[in-house]
Amino acid sequence: MSRIASASSPRKTLLLASSLGLGLCLFLACLIGILSRPEGFLAALWPANALLLGLLLRWPALARASSWLLAAVAMVLADLVMGSSLLSTLWLSAANLCGVACGWWFLRRLDAPLLQLRRQLSAPYLLTGCILAAAGAALAGAGTGPYLFGVGWTESALMWFSNELMNHMLIVPVLLSIPRGALPRWRPRFAPRAALLRLLPLLCLIATETTAIALGGPGALAFSVPSLLWCALAYGVFTTTLLGLLVCSWKIFSISLGVMDFTPNDLEQALSLRLGLALLSLGPLAVACTQAARSELLDRLNRAASHDSLTDVLMRGAFMAHGQRLLERLQHENRPSAVLMLDLDHFKRVNDLHGHAAGDALLRAFAKTVGRVLRPLDLLGRVGGEEFAVLLPGVRAAAAEQVAARICAAVRAQRLALPQGTVLEVTVSIGLACSDGKQQTLDALLQRADAALYQVKAAGRDAWQRCRASELRPALAPAMHA
Repeated sequence: MSRIASASSPRKTLLLASSLGLGLCLFLACLIGILSRPEGFLAALWPANALLLGLLLRWPALARASSWLLAAVAMVLADLVMGSSLLSTLWLSAANLCGVACGWWFLRRLDAPLLQLRRQLSAPYLLTGCILAAAGAALAGAGTGPYLFGVGWTESALMWFSNELMNHMLIVPVLLSIPRGALPRWRPRFAPRAALLRLLPLLCLIATETTAIALGGPGALAFSVPSLLWCALAYGVFTTTLLGLLVCSWKIFSISLGVMDFTPNDLEQALSLRLGLALLSLGPLAVACTQAARSELLDRLNRAASHDSLTDVLMRGAFMAHGQRLLERLQHENRPSAVLMLDLDHFKRVNDLHGHAAGDALLRAFAKTVGRVLRPLDLLGRVGGEEFAVLLPGVRAAAAEQVAARICAAVRAQRLALPQGTVLEVTVSIGLACSDGKQQTLDALLQRADAALYQVKAAGRDAWQRCRASELRPALAPAMHA
């Protein structure tokens, strides 16, 4: 009981810290929105609602009653700090939360690939959720127009809806597409030409936006569309959405500076600008989502074509192709390498006594056991029925012998329980061949390792040996069979 309590305590602490962080972020976002309010009307820019929706969708563990309560406290507190009346603060905060709840209710039902913007239909679904969020906030809060600001309900609803839709379409995709795990790092060394080609879409985007500022006019809003589409094809979803947010935010700032007050007096211009920016972000987002779905499909196809469907290791053809390229690179750098040939001992006996399903299960378990011993950069492939091959890059003979010994020990310690209650215990025989960096083909190394493997099997199995017969090592423990 104490172990359960001690395990759950850090999780509760983490959730509490996350909720407090959510409340602080919303408080700061509300202050930014309040500072953007023109005299006598609602905020020209209100990122808090989109921020809350994106965070709740990106990290579902935050969608707890305490998080919603902290969000309400943050919104009310920010308005009160800036001098708003209690009635208007409560009304506006309730409308904001109502809009977020509408969008969250719809979008949280989507499956993970759709919600993480990795499917072709992600953009339309996201647009629908953002429309629901904007409509929910507008319907709940449009009444503040006649009561607080002396403007009509329709004008207030349109201003609120357009503002919310624009904010959600710019901010929510950025939060949903944040890469899981560590962010990708720039490589310190790269080819200048490749780096320039990589930066060309971004440079084109900067150039078109600079031209839009210089020329102005009604068409300036669309100047960056081709560049954003190019960025969507060249970069990932997260980078594309982030660039879209920066470009549209800059357009809002530059267009509104001394030109537009974002009040009902500029209803047509404000409505056109906000809806235009929301739709402007939709095009690159849809292209980026389609590109992500296509890349994921190609990765799956490439993996299916190169990996064994039973053991999920490289097939013989893929192992030979990847291994030969890796070996040539190692030889060019004058680095050593080693090749292991692995054969499960008495595998046919397992199939005969327990059936082919047990044999398949044994192959899967064996591949996982060997994979746990190897490094991520080592290559493991299935080259025959129960035969596997390993390429160890940058490994000298002594280290390769240690790897072979660890594999033998790990397989010997492996236990596989069958459905009928039998427990399989197997061993492996390994032949080893090393390269000192001189020109050798992978096929030649595999032949040498295979010759050593047959000597191990002739000597009794459950052991490893290098390609010279004088270097045969005794088994670490007697072979055990089911």
